Amino acid sequence: MGLKVILADGQILNFGSAACDHAGFDLRGLVIGSEGTLAVVTEVTVRILPKPEKVITQLAVYDDLASAARSVAGIIAAGIVPATLEMMDARIIQAVEDSYACGYPRDAAAVLIIEVEGPAVGLEEQARNIRAICMANNCREIRDAATAEERNRLWEGRRGAFGAVARLAPNYLVNDCTVPRTLLPDALDRVAEIVKAHGFIHGNVFHAGDGNLHPLLLFDSRDADQLKRVHEAGWEIMKSCVALGGTISGEHGIGREKMEAMRLVFSDDDIDAQRSLKTAFDPTHMINPGKIFPDTSKPFPLKDQAAWSGPDDILTPAERIVAEQVREAFSAGNSLIPRGSGSQSEFGNLPARPLLPLRTDALCSMVDLDPSNQYVTVGAGITLGDIQKALAPSNQWIPIRPAFNLLRRTIGGITATGACGPERLYYGAPRELLLGLRFIDGRGRLINAGGKVVKNVAGYDMTRFIAGSAGTLGLITRVTLKTATCPQRCALISAKGTPDVCADLSRSVFGSSLGAVFAAAVPEKGRDCWRLHIGFEGFVDTVEYQIDKARALFSGSGFESEQTDDYDVWSGPFAGLYGEIDSRPYILTAGMPADMVTAAAQLLNEKLPDMPMLADFGCGRIVAGADMLSDILWKEFDARIRELEGHIILEKAPHKFREHNDVFGEFRPEWNLMHRIKNTIDPKNIFAPGCMPGRV
Repeated sequence: MGLKVILADGQILNFGSAACDHAGFDLRGLVIGSEGTLAVVTEVTVRILPKPEKVITQLAVYDDLASAARSVAGIIAAGIVPATLEMMDARIIQAVEDSYACGYPRDAAAVLIIEVEGPAVGLEEQARNIRAICMANNCREIRDAATAEERNRLWEGRRGAFGAVARLAPNYLVNDCTVPRTLLPDALDRVAEIVKAHGFIHGNVFHAGDGNLHPLLLFDSRDADQLKRVHEAGWEIMKSCVALGGTISGEHGIGREKMEAMRLVFSDDDIDAQRSLKTAFDPTHMINPGKIFPDTSKPFPLKDQAAWSGPDDILTPAERIVAEQVREAFSAGNSLIPRGSGSQSEFGNLPARPLLPLRTDALCSMVDLDPSNQYVTVGAGITLGDIQKALAPSNQWIPIRPAFNLLRRTIGGITATGACGPERLYYGAPRELLLGLRFIDGRGRLINAGGKVVKNVAGYDMTRFIAGSAGTLGLITRVTLKTATCPQRCALISAKGTPDVCADLSRSVFGSSLGAVFAAAVPEKGRDCWRLHIGFEGFVDTVEYQIDKARALFSGSGFESEQTDDYDVWSGPFAGLYGEIDSRPYILTAGMPADMVTAAAQLLNEKLPDMPMLADFGCGRIVAGADMLSDILWKEFDARIRELEGHIILEKAPHKFREHNDVFGEFRPEWNLMHRIKNTIDPKNIFAPGCMPGRV
C-alpha cells in the first residue's frame, strides 16, 4: 500500500500509505520491482488479509509431462484460478525424495500441487472440477491432503526443490520466463529441444498457474565450454518464450545477466523511456548503476536478426494519426488533452494554456480476446460497456465499476484516472488488472509497457505508472487487461444502524474469512442513521452461505430493517446514488485508513449537511456530492483529512473555483518528483499543462 524511500539526494519521501489511491503518478508501483535502481526502501505498508475459511490441497500425478501441462491449461481455461498451482517433473521429484521423502511417487513423470481456498461452501465443487479436468488429461491419480501434516509435507518438497537440485550437478542455471498459460505444453517442448541441442539435461519446477517457467539447466561451471553453452541455451529459451507471447522474466528480474534480452521485448524507444525514469529519480545514476537497461546505441547482438520479428512497435493507422498530431504539437508549441467519451472532462486542475482535444474515437478496436488465457487487448477508445458485451459470450467480464457514467466510459479514460468503485477491495484497481499498455509520449513516440502474461518483471512497471496519470504524460492507445469469470450471483445484505455500529460491523466482516466484495454505507436523512451494504459475488451456493454468515453478524449488533437484494454484475448496486452525486457541481473523493472513514464522513457532513455520500469501509474512501464549496472550506477539508492520515481531491468543480484552487489539495513533497518525471516523458509539457497535482 505504501513505501517510505530515500532518494539519491538523501530526500525521504512517502509513496502511498494506508489510504488507497493517492493523487498523481503511482510512484510506489514504479519502485516495486525496480531492482533497487530508483530509491532505497526503508519502510513498507502492506494490507493484511484474514486466513481463508478452508483450504484444499491436491497432488495430481502424471505419466507424462505434456498431460500435466495440458491440465494446467484446462484448469485456467475453465475459469478456475487456484491459489497455487505448481509443477515438478521426474528429475526434480527424484531429487526431492532423496532429500526430504515427502511422498511424491518416484515413478511419476510429473506432479501438480494444486491448492484452492475460500469459503467452505463451494470449495469442494471447485476441487471436483479440478479433479475432472486433470483426469480428462491423462492424470494417473489425484490425492487430497487429508491433514495439515500431509499438506505441509507436500509443500516442504516444493519449497526445498531448488536446494535438492544440488545433488544432481555442481551448478544449475535458473531460467525465469513467463508464457500465456495455455501455451505451457508448447513452451516445455521447446525448452526440452533447446536443452538437448546444447548438450545438457534439465529439471522443471515452476509456478504453472501463472505460466512462470523455471527450467533448471544442470552444468559444471569449471568447464568453460559448458559455461558458454549454458548461457546460449538460456538465451534461446528466452527467445522461444517471447515468441510464444511471453516475457523474459516473471519474478527474478533483469540485473546484469538479462540486460541485452530486454531488447527481445522492448524497442529502443521503450527502453529509453524507462531509462529516463531512472534519471528523474537519480540524475547521477548513483543507486545500483549499470543494471536492467542495455546500451541502445550499440547494435542488438542477436544472431538471426532477420528471422526475429522484434517487439510490437508497429503503429496502427489510428495510432499513426495520433502520433503525427503529437509531433505537430511538439513542433508548433501547442498543448493537447486526451478526450474519449467526455465523461471525465472536468477531472484535474485547469489547464495553464488552451488545449486541443486529442480524440480516441478511432482507437476502438477489439485487438485480441483470449478467454482461455483470461485477457483482452482493446483500443483505448472502446467503452467499458462494449468490452463487457464482447466478453459476455465467454462468461467473462472486466471487474471494474467506475463511479460515474459507468458503462459509457472509455477504457482509456478509466485506466488514466484509476476509476473504480467499492469492488476495488476485492478485484483490485484498474492498474492492478492491467497486464500491458501502449501510449504516445510527449515526443510522439509509441511506448510499450508490460505484455499479456500475468507475471512480468521485465524492466520498470510502466503500466501501473501510466495508469492514473490522467493524460498528463501521453495518450494511452491500447490496453491489455485481465478478465475474470462472471459471478453466478451478486447479492448484498443491508441494514440500518448508527455510523459507529456500521464501522464496527464492517471491521468484523473484513476481519473474518467471509470474503466480502465490499462494505459500504449510505447515510440516510438526519445522518445519525446509515444503511450498511455488505456485498458478495461468486457461486450461487457460496454467496447464499456468505449472506447467512453475514446475517448472523448483523443479528444483535444494533441494526434494523435488514434486507437482501441481488444486483447487476456490470453496474453494481450504487449506480443510482452515483447519479445523484454526479448531479452536484462538486464531487469530493477522500481516501483514508479504513478506521477513519466514520470520522471523515462526520467531518464532511458537519460542514455540508445532507449531501449524497457513499462511505466505503473496505477501501477507506468517501465519495460525496456538494452544491457549494468555499475556498476556505476546501482548504479546511484538505487539512482535516490529512490529519486523519488521508487525502482528498475534487473530481469535479466549477471553472471559477478551479481558477483559485488546486483540486488535489495542498502541495505534497513527492509531487516535485512527479514534475521531474513529466519533464522527461513530456519535455515540452504538451499534455495537459497545469492539470496535474501542483498545477504543473
